[in-house]
Amino acid sequence: MNKALATRERLLTEARKLLWSRGYSNVSLREIAQGAGVDVALVSRYFGGKRGLFEATLEGAFDAPSLPDEAQLVDTVLQMFRDAPRGGDTPSSLQLIQTNANDPEVGETVRAAQSESMQRILEEIIGDKERAALFMSVLMGFAMAEKTLKLDGIAIPGTPAFEAQLRHLMVAALRYEKP
Repeated sequence: MNKALATRERLLTEARKLLWSRGYSNVSLREIAQGAGVDVALVSRYFGGKRGLFEATLEGAFDAPSLPDEAQLVDTVLQMFRDAPRGGDTPSSLQLIQTNANDPEVGETVRAAQSESMQRILEEIIGDKERAALFMSVLMGFAMAEKTLKLDGIAIPGTPAFEAQLRHLMVAALRYEKP
């Protein structure tokens, strides 16, 4: 990897770490550049500014493996939850959403990226906007209960009990019928 690509990658890594965990409006470019060990002017050179850098961190943030039809959706998502890395330096897409979806400068960008990369695909698979929204709400809520709130009663990730809890909630969302 050449020096320019390595510098760009260091900036992206540091930006994900800081912007996703603390929020766009709470982090300065100087902090990002300092964490990446580069001159702050390089942000403009590679990304055009803070907004461009943030948008570059969104590339792939909401990517999921190819999702099958509705019949296989629950098993595929269970596998994604089971295989998801826990811990580590880079915040999750859940943290990205929590800290940035309501930000006055980038909130709409975050919501649009999530919608395009995840929600639209779920709507196509499930065939119903309302059930797809409920399904996504289950995933977001369960992830938050596990990772952020650490609620007692949520089983330990990777256990059969954890999978049974998540499966139950996803199936309930898919079976929802309007009153």
